[in-house]
Amino acid sequence: MFAFLRGTVAAKPLGRVHLDVGGVGYDVFVPDGTHRRLTAGATATLLTYCHIREDSFQIFGFLREEEKTLFMMLLGISGIGPKVSLAVLSAMSVAEFGRAVRENDVTAFTKIGGVGKKTGQRIVLEMKAKLGQDAELDAILGEPASAEPTPDTDDVIAALCSLGCTLGEARKAAATARKQLGDGASDEDLVKAALRSIARR
Repeated sequence: MFAFLRGTVAAKPLGRVHLDVGGVGYDVFVPDGTHRRLTAGATATLLTYCHIREDSFQIFGFLREEEKTLFMMLLGISGIGPKVSLAVLSAMSVAEFGRAVRENDVTAFTKIGGVGKKTGQRIVLEMKAKLGQDAELDAILGEPASAEPTPDTDDVIAALCSLGCTLGEARKAAATARKQLGDGASDEDLVKAALRSIARR
């Protein structure tokens, strides 16, 4: 419903922020890391996900696109709701999440409140099954270092890096462009699509 909200942080109750957007106060649930980085009285832009049910309307906010995407992917796993998804992102960075999935570290998830052994196993199994199949997830979590494309092995990434992108930005943008245009697209078209995806962030 809302792609993002931009306003002034009016207050920071535990686990959420009150964002004043043109005189309207939005109660937005955020991960712990986002909560720590926001400052009362400062302007902030939160990427949002609206969770709507018959008896409730909740807004969840994130500072990074990767966090929002991972949150939504977690919601797609059976038995996981927004509170558990938020707890996972509060307890783990995106990099830590990726490591736990790649290394089948179920224990890393069961340490999180609300995540039992079966839920932890489902997270690992379902996310690991998508690695290599979902370009967006691959771009977020990354692949093992030996398999990651680099400027030496990927002309699109090399072009993006030469234009000022960081290696991480270039990998993500290139993966997004390939997902949009398909494998038959030229390197020039992929670079243009990748730059457009970066400009929209």
